[in-house]
Amino acid sequence: MTPPLPKPTLSPAEFAYFMLGLKLYPWQLEMVEASRHYHARTALVAANGSGKTACVNVVLLLWFLWAYPRGIAMVTSGSWKQLRTQLWPNLEMYRQTFPTWTWNSERISTPEKGFIEAYSTTDPGKAEGHHEHLPERPVMLMVDEAKSVPETIFQALSRCTPTFFILTSSPGAPSGAFYRAFHGNEAKLYHSVRATAFDCPHIQKWKIELAQATYGPNYEKDPIYRSMILAEFTEGEDAMLIPKATLLQALEHPPEKRDGVTYAAVDWAAGGDETVMAVRRGNSLRILYKNRERDTTQAAKKIVQVCRNLGITQGKSFGDVCGIGLAIMQAAEKMHGWRFREFNGGSPVEDEHYVNLNAQAWYYFRQCLEQGQIHFENGLDEETIEQLTDRLVLWDKRGRIQCEPKDKMKERGVSSP
Repeated sequence: MTPPLPKPTLSPAEFAYFMLGLKLYPWQLEMVEASRHYHARTALVAANGSGKTACVNVVLLLWFLWAYPRGIAMVTSGSWKQLRTQLWPNLEMYRQTFPTWTWNSERISTPEKGFIEAYSTTDPGKAEGHHEHLPERPVMLMVDEAKSVPETIFQALSRCTPTFFILTSSPGAPSGAFYRAFHGNEAKLYHSVRATAFDCPHIQKWKIELAQATYGPNYEKDPIYRSMILAEFTEGEDAMLIPKATLLQALEHPPEKRDGVTYAAVDWAAGGDETVMAVRRGNSLRILYKNRERDTTQAAKKIVQVCRNLGITQGKSFGDVCGIGLAIMQAAEKMHGWRFREFNGGSPVEDEHYVNLNAQAWYYFRQCLEQGQIHFENGLDEETIEQLTDRLVLWDKRGRIQCEPKDKMKERGVSSP
């Protein structure tokens, strides 16, 4: 029979208040108190900026080492930068409270040989081999930003015998070990806590209102809003980048036409795929040219002529540089004196919610549809509707939105949009 752990003189909540001077929110209290129980498995999903790392994780790690000075606490994260720039500086804020401890850049240790150590998810070996030896040497395993941690790390952790097992993160894709802690059979193993932005008094009201304005009148249905503010995993109807119902609603209930500057955008193709040109004037959008030109120079010539006939300037005409696009546009400049502006969907973006410009552009189009901002001047044919609504929204390991790759679409028997 395993000997019981000695009972600390202070619970994590009491430790936070009396030792660290922190007054925790109700959801933070629930999480830290649930995590102190023998062989506890706890999972916290929280809104962006909620304080899950700076408060919950810091309290639990420091409490553990204070309560069990011979204990081992191993902590990793989906991002090494998260550990170095968020978790560790917040731990070091309390350095003076524990003057007998030794503080290094990736390790905090006690005179009794206990320690807290951070490690990278690129080293699954660091996650293995941690087994409790009670009552003198308990083990705490913590995974911060767990949505982004590879399955190999969780597989390594499953071979350990921790005394306390803690997962914290903002929500990500509806799959993986962190998601399973809240859904399905594995959810029964965890005490789970969810914290929205509304549960965090320090998150200013204007920030929530800004998110609501950004994601439109139906913001509560928007996956990013639901993830960022409501701390929800998004799935089901949000599996498609452009839900078909959203597009059909925009077609059936168009806004009034609004005049404005004219822009053109071209998706170049070769080898039997369609080259497509779309034109926007004000809020009106129409596909003006589409053809399966085997001679790409002829396609470029026709499109340049259309731009000139419509009075579209070179600075207002865009072309996709991916694949064959760059070569076609270079030829258009050389042969026809027309320089397209380059659109590179693979380019990185500042917004941390998207993998690249392509994902951001697709999702912005979705938002425009939801907010009733687009007037389809000539409607859309069935083929275009199917191509716009057949692409899945995916998440990368860091929880960022990305478009389903075209090769994966083809594997599903779906045409390239």
